[in-house]
Amino acid sequence: MKRLLVLLGGIFILALACAPKALYLLDVTEPIIPPDSPQRPWIMIGSRNWGSSKLYRKLCIKGEFRQILAKTHLPKKDQKTLWEAACGKESSSADFVKAYYSLDEGLRINLRETLENHGYILNEFPC
Repeated sequence: MKRLLVLLGGIFILALACAPKALYLLDVTEPIIPPDSPQRPWIMIGSRNWGSSKLYRKLCIKGEFRQILAKTHLPKKDQKTLWEAACGKESSSADFVKAYYSLDEGLRINLRETLENHGYILNEFPC
């Protein structure tokens, strides 16, 4: 029994250690830059220090992310939580990951597809 608890504890710690730390958006609308180029604009959602400041302004300050969320038809509470985690005064990439993974799988797929329709790809930042 003791070995089983130790094994389960180890698996739990390993799962937490390799959980997604952040999600990032890649802007694929620029036709001149090849899709796999490191020059393609990207942003770690919720972090103002990682990624393109121009893309942050476009998504958060100009409100494109809010418009995208409205088109997902997610519940208003979830839209607000995602917006605050991504662009609010207390935004953080960890809060966005938590809000994103609190959605059921169908809603996450809906969000990713809506982002893709607006020229963005949502990716996990590897652990």
